[in-house]
Amino acid sequence: MPPRHAPWTVLDSRDLLDGGPFLKVRVETVELPDGRRIPDYYQLDMPSFACIFAETQEGRIITYRQYRHGPRSVGMVFPGGHLNPGEDPLEAARRELREETGFEAASWTPLGAYVVNANQGGAWSHMFHATGCRRVTEPVSDDLEDTEILFLTREEVMAAIGRGEINLLTQIALVSMVWQPEIAGALATAQARPGG
Repeated sequence: MPPRHAPWTVLDSRDLLDGGPFLKVRVETVELPDGRRIPDYYQLDMPSFACIFAETQEGRIITYRQYRHGPRSVGMVFPGGHLNPGEDPLEAARRELREETGFEAASWTPLGAYVVNANQGGAWSHMFHATGCRRVTEPVSDDLEDTEILFLTREEVMAAIGRGEINLLTQIALVSMVWQPEIAGALATAQARPGG
């Protein structure tokens, strides 16, 4: 009997689409531990990204409103963006916060990295809590999105979640990591472990 929870073996991998740098699609032939073969297991390669829960020195939460083409709607998100090849996640978070909002943070707390899609691969989301943020420059407006920066209270963020204005899973997860003591404690323990 094969061992439980053993990794699958990739027997073949073929590129189907190279839409780099934001998307690559390939199909793999995989063999499961029990000997079954799947000839068409699709995988996605997308750049990992940083996601930042940023608070000003006055305790306001930095968000912005913009159109997102995936859900085809306008919503609110936290600062963040893709990591450049070889870029350290914290350095990417600092860069994205400054580019998108013009702010720098006095303190950074890493909250871990999480895979966005467990079956097809894709990106890792590197989560951060930034506090003591202060404006140091004007935002750089070089994205496709038309952005409106907002400075919200905790109550306003919760109301936006309740209205469905903050509806991306990574954004809801980030709020939970920062505001739920049990999750924050578990993350602190994970970060304290070697390799965490």
